[in-house]
Amino acid sequence: MIRNQLLYQLVALTVLSSAVSGQEPPTVRWKGTLHAATALLRLEIDIHSLEGALSGELRSPDQGDTKVPLQSITSDESSLSFSIPGIGAEFKGKVAASGKRCEGIFSQSGKDLPLTLVRAPEGAEPQPEAMAPDDFVFREAWVGKLQLGIMEPVMQFRVGTAKSGEPAARFDSITEGRTGFEGTSSISEGTISFEIPAIKLTYSGKLNTAGDSAEGIWSQGGRDVPLTLKRQPVEYSSEHVWENRPQRPVGPFPYDAEEVTFDNSADALALAGTLTIPKGPGRHPVVVLISGSGPQDRDESLMEHKPFLVLADYLTRRGIAVLRYDDRGFGKSTGAFEDSTTEAFARDASAAVGFLATHPRIDPEQIGLAGHSEGGLVAPMVVGLRDDVAFVVLLAATGVPGAEITRSQTEAMLRAAGVPEADLAFALTLNRKFVDVAVNAAPGEDLTELIHAALEKAIQTLPEAAREVAGKNLRAGIENEVDRLKSDWMQFFLKYDPRPALADIKCPVLAIIGSKDTQVLPDLNMPEIRKALTTGGNQDFETVVVEGLNHLFQKCETGAMGEYFTIQETWNPDSLKIIGDWITGHTKPVK
Repeated sequence: MIRNQLLYQLVALTVLSSAVSGQEPPTVRWKGTLHAATALLRLEIDIHSLEGALSGELRSPDQGDTKVPLQSITSDESSLSFSIPGIGAEFKGKVAASGKRCEGIFSQSGKDLPLTLVRAPEGAEPQPEAMAPDDFVFREAWVGKLQLGIMEPVMQFRVGTAKSGEPAARFDSITEGRTGFEGTSSISEGTISFEIPAIKLTYSGKLNTAGDSAEGIWSQGGRDVPLTLKRQPVEYSSEHVWENRPQRPVGPFPYDAEEVTFDNSADALALAGTLTIPKGPGRHPVVVLISGSGPQDRDESLMEHKPFLVLADYLTRRGIAVLRYDDRGFGKSTGAFEDSTTEAFARDASAAVGFLATHPRIDPEQIGLAGHSEGGLVAPMVVGLRDDVAFVVLLAATGVPGAEITRSQTEAMLRAAGVPEADLAFALTLNRKFVDVAVNAAPGEDLTELIHAALEKAIQTLPEAAREVAGKNLRAGIENEVDRLKSDWMQFFLKYDPRPALADIKCPVLAIIGSKDTQVLPDLNMPEIRKALTTGGNQDFETVVVEGLNHLFQKCETGAMGEYFTIQETWNPDSLKIIGDWITGHTKPVK
């Protein structure tokens, strides 16, 4: 992914009525549990008050504790109400005479749910629930997503035995993190059923012919909900509910996998990776996967997703060998990551091509590159370094200089995250000032002094009453931004224009991006990629914008980074097929 340090720092520095208003606002915390059909979600609402202005945010400890901003807040002795635009919800309630309890209605997606909020004692913090030891021995899991309207919680039934040897089952509400409910199961004669007495839950379903999927009914609390369960050989972790994504490949595999190392002699380092090769004799076409920015392992692991593992598995099953490797200075690769620029990463990818050209099971005339995000900057550079690249796949790649990427990305991601307009305006102003300073500074000019000067000028645009404390908060957080803007990587990225390298590519190119990508905006970047390839005279390229996908090629709602974690899909199957069809259409059979 394209690095977002500037974005995160700006968010941290611009919290409405906190940093911007310049004081630490008094806060009232309300806590309650939302009963959404069978799902129970703990909610915490913080209401801040400063000089008569109210702000706040909602969090759910059961859904990652992500803060969602509140708007249209009213709070007095008799009532409490607010809207939550980020999730399309609102709450309206009446406060009891004691001021410690609020009875109301939480509305979302056309559903009205009762919600009681209790005012938390000052300084109280939620405590984690203790987990009791279990004697359960796991055999297999049955997992499904329950369609409840306002949410789609993941549910899991685990089948196994007690240590005594008796058959046993456990139920886990994965999304809520409520796990280990004891129960019984029955799987026989084409049917499957579970009973979980403690929460009065039953499930009864009909198995498919293969016995690995069931269509059935979830019954609890007088409500029957259709639920499809799929069998898997691994369980979701009780300690980390997102540990096992459903697309993660599980062996045995119909292809060979080699642990490999290869040298980048130009930079005196060794890179380690995995080469997956279709079974059978002969030399195979191959694609090198080039990761996005930040230190990445060979699977491009993030937020319990492994996109490159999923992509490599898919392509190798379709007859294409795949090399994926740990970034320099990360995993099992040597070298230093932090001091490197995109040009250095291009030398690493070039070394990968050189290694494959001598491999006895790889066709040296059919070596391609697939670069994701910053990897999409790297791939065209590699083409400029050597003449044996057969094809290029650009996955959410940039088509304009990094300064434009940073400006556009910051606004898109803050909007997708539901940041209020007042915060947004100040954050974007600050971002533009910092980027302009970094791009326009003369050689040898003191960047630290220029950035501090830009910050002081921005602080002066705040209301006079807010400047003292806001300035203190902003100044305290600026040093990390100074260091990042001064880094060799950021200096190169902000100023580098990818279009000349794109124009020099003469081999076939596929450029693919999601329509809801907020890190690399498709409307900004794809036209420039297309224009550069056309101007350069490339005779074989295709550009595809896939509707509804984010920067990771997941099906999403808004494209906000906060969704990456909660989306179970690692790589959308439709986009996998587009990539696979294009590569197989531009390669020849095994020699």
